Amino acid sequence: MQRKKVFVHLDSSRGYSRDLLRGIYAYNNSISHWDIVFEPAYFLKNDRRKNDLSIIRRVKPDGCILEFTENVSDLIEMGIPIIQITSVNHTANIPYVKGNYESDARMAAEYFLGKGFKNLAFFGIHGLDWSEERRKSFKRSVQESKADFYEYLLSGDEADVLSHNFDELENWLKGLPKPTGLLCCNDDFGQILINSCSNGGIKVPHEIAVLGVDNDELLCNITYPNLSSIARNHFKTANTICITLNRMMDGIRDQEAIIYTEALEVIERTSTDTEAARDAGVSKAAGFISKNLHHPLKASDVAEYTGLSIKALNRKFKALNGNTVSEEIQLRKLAKFKKLLTANFSVKQIALELGFTDISHVSRWFVNQEGITPTEWKRKFSI
Repeated sequence: MQRKKVFVHLDSSRGYSRDLLRGIYAYNNSISHWDIVFEPAYFLKNDRRKNDLSIIRRVKPDGCILEFTENVSDLIEMGIPIIQITSVNHTANIPYVKGNYESDARMAAEYFLGKGFKNLAFFGIHGLDWSEERRKSFKRSVQESKADFYEYLLSGDEADVLSHNFDELENWLKGLPKPTGLLCCNDDFGQILINSCSNGGIKVPHEIAVLGVDNDELLCNITYPNLSSIARNHFKTANTICITLNRMMDGIRDQEAIIYTEALEVIERTSTDTEAARDAGVSKAAGFISKNLHHPLKASDVAEYTGLSIKALNRKFKALNGNTVSEEIQLRKLAKFKKLLTANFSVKQIALELGFTDISHVSRWFVNQEGITPTEWKRKFSI
């Protein structure tokens, strides 16, 4: 059987697109075995936002995975199955990828509230759907929690951002109550926000804790303080893209199919590495828990470290985020468990890493916490 040809044109300068490329490669290497043809490097082109029709006509691909949309109509006329990897300016009747912005916002709100923040804010841009939808969902989650909500939005489009008067942004940041947990609409805006805090003499993360979206690792790690970000399940998205395109190339068409990218986890770096609790005992306890997840930790260990009784510490934690000390330990172990699962650690390895003394009961513990087995969770949230 002749191998199918797939033409891929993604902006490899972006972490999102690089993640998708890794996922497409992994799927193709193990399952589809297509002949993949990549668009040439951008510096060789006159118009970066157009797909090179001359190459596509010469290659005669069986399908295309594309980021840019300007001349997709020409490809439709050629009868080539197409998937667009962005919802921005997507073409009608073409399957496309869209973020589950509500899942991003909900995860951000839960993360900040779990750290004890009572003041939460959003930084984004007017008029772009992905920013507006994250803002609305985040605002709704914050208001439901009875926390205070603030927002600042740039005008124009992405190309206008660097011409913005950032003195106004710095003044807004200075006027926020401290501490505030702040969600940025993506990692680029997270970098802008941290730079503005630096220029304004605002301490990150102790006065403003900054969280981005997309977990572009290069961008997050070159920003100082390093930017915490919501990682989204791009590998699973790539998997679904490949499955959908395979079906289309076999003549099975999904009209206007939307491939959603779900929030996966918060990758915590120094921009949010703080506890908003004004209570010194709670802050001390939370830090102790985070640093000792590899031990079979108990509430009594935490209480002993802080010099408080378990009853007093539970009362403080309950007032802060609704959890007891024991529940806080379990939630943090669960978050670490999931992170190690997605990194392909075995359940046995994770049990040892998290200080479980009875490895045979780890899966049962996970089911009690999450409602599904570790294997089912990994199948659902990774390739």
